[in-house]
Amino acid sequence: MVAEKKNDKKSGKTKKFVDSLYYDDDQRRLTKLVTGFTFEMFIMFVILANAVVLGLMTSPTMDFYYGNLLYFLDRLFMGIFIVEMFLKIFALKKKFFKSGWNIFDLIIVVISSVPVASSFIVFRTFRLFRLFKYVSKFARMDKLIGIFLELLPLFFAFLGIFVISFYVFAILAVNFYGDSFSMFADLGMAMYTLVKLFVMDGWMSAVAREISFIYPQAWIFFGSVALFSFLFVVSFLVAAITQTLTIIKKNETK
Repeated sequence: MVAEKKNDKKSGKTKKFVDSLYYDDDQRRLTKLVTGFTFEMFIMFVILANAVVLGLMTSPTMDFYYGNLLYFLDRLFMGIFIVEMFLKIFALKKKFFKSGWNIFDLIIVVISSVPVASSFIVFRTFRLFRLFKYVSKFARMDKLIGIFLELLPLFFAFLGIFVISFYVFAILAVNFYGDSFSMFADLGMAMYTLVKLFVMDGWMSAVAREISFIYPQAWIFFGSVALFSFLFVVSFLVAAITQTLTIIKKNETK
């Protein structure tokens, strides 16, 4: 009896050991699958296909004739993304949450799969942000994104200068022309009009010339805005080019 019990224990341990080998082997295969290049390229293709479908869904004509098909494809892509997340979490376990890109993917999939997202295409378009993950697969695109990210502090610095300067110009415009022209009636409208001046959106005919008929000295104000806009753009371009060259040299020396 004792010998039989010992044999049963040994056979039980052997079975557990064999099961663990099979389980570990399956785990390794699944991990190799979900982290492999082929799987990553397949997911990238699905994201691109989803982008095309979401674009077609914005067309009234395509939505009228192929609305059901487009909706089915959209749901199919969503199902693939959900399965992808489950497979990766099951295969990688705790390691899944150690990667920032995996957490980013999970958040995007969760947001775009909530029931509300079925009614609002805005939530579903969040999935397309996952394409940023695959930029690192292409060296040149990775470098471009890297340079863009390093230029962001410079951009925000110039944005701050732009906002403060045009805020001052807007206050002046409201005080100078707010009583006579609706485009400068309040601070918000004045800021909007000045941004149109900045991008040269018909400012001579629509704004400056019209105001100059009543206020002959208006050319001083609008000339100042135009001069500031010119200097601002030139300064930003020079600073951006200089910073980009510095980043490229720094990357080459690494």
